[in-house]
Amino acid sequence: MNKFENIKLNDEIYSIVFGSGKVIFVLTKPLRLDGYYIFEVQYENGQRVHYTEDGRPNWCQDMNNCTKTIYYKNEIDFDELDTKPRKKILTKNKINKLRYKDKLEMMSPAGGWIDASLMPDIMVDNAIKNEEYHLFRKMKSESKSRQ
Repeated sequence: MNKFENIKLNDEIYSIVFGSGKVIFVLTKPLRLDGYYIFEVQYENGQRVHYTEDGRPNWCQDMNNCTKTIYYKNEIDFDELDTKPRKKILTKNKINKLRYKDKLEMMSPAGGWIDASLMPDIMVDNAIKNEEYHLFRKMKSESKSRQ
């Protein structure tokens, strides 16, 4: 059974990328196909994202190598979210080097530091292009092992 197989309209969702949201659309079970998007969430910032039954977002480029970024809101322990400010601002070259090595974290719109590879590529690329280097930090060594 997939985690979101029994999702319902107005269920409260939490995305480590976009924060709190509500389910605004659910495809009826007889119309669902494996691997296709079955529900849509609208987040407090206005962002709308479609998801599969197992929680894969529509912005994920490689569906076979896509990590789940959403949970039912009641599953989240908000005390465990890392929202501490960064220690120093990285340079563009350092950010790109850490990104290539998969050791980069980014401050998500939800307000917590997460693995930059879990973020939509367009958000990471735009932050770098717009020189918003304060949104990045080097990954803590234990962060990668938890995922």
